[in-house]
Amino acid sequence: MKMSTGFWVGISAGMAAGAAVGMMMPGGRQSMKTQVGKSIHKLGVAVDGAVDNIASELH
Repeated sequence: MKMSTGFWVGISAGMAAGAAVGMMMPGGRQSMKTQVGKSIHKLGVAVDGAVDNIASELH
């Protein structure tokens, strides 16, 4: 249980840091949408991998 709590704290901290950096970045709205889309995709891939890892450890 400790590992999953640390995982979620890390994900939350990373999302908060990413949002803060994203707000400070200059650029047009279109480039921001592209960056957000890429970030969401990377986050989805990371979460899928982590869930697969946790599920395989439980079996």
